[in-house]
Amino acid sequence: MSHSSSATPVVDLRDPAVLGDPMRGYDRLLAESPVCWARLPSGEEGWVITRNADVRAVLAHPAVRNDPAGLPGPGARRQEQAFLDLGTPPEHLPYLRASMLSLDGAAHARLRHGIRDAFTASRVEERRPRVQQIVDRLLDRLDASAQPVNLLDAFAYPLATDVVCELVGVPESDWPDWWRWGKVLVGEDPARITPTLGEMFAYCHALVDRRRVEPADDVLGRILAQEGTTDVDAVALVVFLVLAGHETMAHMLSNGALALMRDHAQRNLLRAEPELWPAAVRELVRTDGPVQLARLRYAAEDLEVGGVRIRAGDPIQVVLGAANRDPERFANPHHIDVRWQHEHGAREGGVGFGWGPHYCLGVALAKLEAEVALRGLFDRFPGMRPVDEPAWVPLPRGRHRVSLRVRLR
Repeated sequence: MSHSSSATPVVDLRDPAVLGDPMRGYDRLLAESPVCWARLPSGEEGWVITRNADVRAVLAHPAVRNDPAGLPGPGARRQEQAFLDLGTPPEHLPYLRASMLSLDGAAHARLRHGIRDAFTASRVEERRPRVQQIVDRLLDRLDASAQPVNLLDAFAYPLATDVVCELVGVPESDWPDWWRWGKVLVGEDPARITPTLGEMFAYCHALVDRRRVEPADDVLGRILAQEGTTDVDAVALVVFLVLAGHETMAHMLSNGALALMRDHAQRNLLRAEPELWPAAVRELVRTDGPVQLARLRYAAEDLEVGGVRIRAGDPIQVVLGAANRDPERFANPHHIDVRWQHEHGAREGGVGFGWGPHYCLGVALAKLEAEVALRGLFDRFPGMRPVDEPAWVPLPRGRHRVSLRVRLR
């Protein structure tokens, strides 16, 4: 089976019905068309993959690429046009092309290898006291604030920004700038994105210049110590790490907090058995992770996925949110089950942090942050509850919410 130019898309991922209730839409695809030709969030057509085993196979396949340059079809032209449609000036394109998300193969592996030691579980664990200190400071501030509070703005964003900026090597006085820039970029207003990117790139160039003169033992220092790393490489990597490390983390915290506020049984279990918190974090990433759709990828050669033929150059959109709730893989696909995760989690095949060569570099840091933050939040405010039903923002990559207003007591 394969598509043809006259094939009709089975689903439109831009459909308000799908965006408004993505899980129900993904469930239908899983059951009826786990590999199907669809209209993608970008407006182009391509393959949508939802089954857990297929998603992991595609993300790990050496012939599936993030960069469509040189492949058959219009993928590269469309990718470039998507940047230009956002108002991206040509001088910004080299930074976008040099992002770790845009690279494949040896180029991607070189950048990743140079900094991976900073993100190992043992190195990250050394940061636990510092993360706890930042969490406690923010909880004290919440405690003293007027009620209700916006959990994203008052807790999740500042925590995620402070932790990743410190790790990368951004001076503390500049952390608020990154929070402001990140909020502009996720808002997807083209008129604001271009000047904001310009500010970020200029800031990072100045930081790189300063760090070349004054070396330090942080991630930026490791980046600059790599042979052959250009200033564009370094700037692109700093931007990628800080934005990826705070935007998705903030929404991971708010999603997880909301899920536990709604599930009193799981909350009571964690209060009675706090040693289950690491399993709870893994389970919340599975059921309520912040990223539902992986970055668009392209077949570099003809493939077969789930019995369907995919041709070289075809776009491939894997749906992490569907794969994480695949009933073929998970005993309780739609509900949080912390104890099950604790007992079976090492083999459960969740893809909330991706899979394959682009598997999230910061997974150990994300798990540590979420464990310390969510445990601290519910220990301090066991009666916390949402003020109203959070609004959804239909962004292509996730279930990002406008806000999460809560009463702490």
